[in-house]
This record gives sequence, C-alpha cells and structure tokens, in this order.
Amino acid sequence: MSPTAEQANPPVALEAAESLLEDGELMILSIKPSRWFVLWMSWPVLAVVAVAAGGAAAMAWFGFGLADRKLINWLCAGVAGVRLVMAAGQWASLRYILTSRRLLRVSADGATELPLTCVHFAGVAQSASQRTLGMGDVGFTGETGRALPMLWDCTPQPDNVCQAVNEAIAKAHR
Repeated sequence: MSPTAEQANPPVALEAAESLLEDGELMILSIKPSRWFVLWMSWPVLAVVAVAAGGAAAMAWFGFGLADRKLINWLCAGVAGVRLVMAAGQWASLRYILTSRRLLRVSADGATELPLTCVHFAGVAQSASQRTLGMGDVGFTGETGRALPMLWDCTPQPDNVCQAVNEAIAKAHR
C-alpha cells in the first residue's frame, strides 16, 4: 500500500500543500522526510566534533593540553547543537509532493518542481544503514537516463513512494 496524503500528514499541512496546486491538478502524495533526517544530515559534523573532543581529551591525558579542555568541549557541544538545530529546521520546512502533473520539493528556501512529463523513472538509493532505518533517497531520471536535479532525501517507505511516483509518471505519459 502506498502512503497517501491523508495518512502521512495532519490537515493543516495538507491545506498548505494544497495551496501550491494549479487548476485541475490533484495531489497524490505529500510527505515529510523521515525523522531520522536530522541525524542523517548532521552525522558528518557530529563525527568531526567527536574526533575533536576526543583529540582534546587524548592531548590532555598525555599532558599536551594546548588549550583549556573544558572550553574545547563547550565549543564542540555548541557546534553540534547548532548543526542539530539547523537540521531540525530543515526537516520542519521540507515537504515532498507528488501531484498529477508535477514533483515538488518544498522547503523554506522555496519550491523546486519537475513536470512529470520530463521524468522517465523514479528509483530508490539506499545504504544498508538507511534500509535499517526504513528510509532511502528517491531520485529521478529523464528520457536520456540522466539524473534530474531533484532528490527526495531520507524518504520514509521509499519503495512505496517510488511505486506511487512511477505510477503517476506512467499516467502523465499516456
């Protein structure tokens, strides 16, 4: 069963998404990225912060403290906190919408759209860790087989979403 707009979203979010529709256009799917999005998008920064804090602790342990260890820990915690808050803001503003005519990626920065007639195929890319978390990235290709400039990152139930998108693409090409 593919997720529907009613299953995935509260009524207020649906009203906001429906305001983007053009005359005669139907919303097929409207979803947010997985809640794992915040950690998934932040892990590189968190890893660097952990290495920096660990390095400072190791230097202090061996007596090579170049700076106040507490200060370094606070700086690392601050960087990690800022990144997590930024990622939470990105998640809160991001929505993926499939209509009878278009694919939309709506965020605080604006909306990116692709007409379904320009899209040939939707596919899922998943790492083993994404599969474990029940998410994946849904990408789109054009007629030439080249990737189109839109990616639905950290999509929950990516196989179901991809199936719904491919069904809509088939209908748009008829």
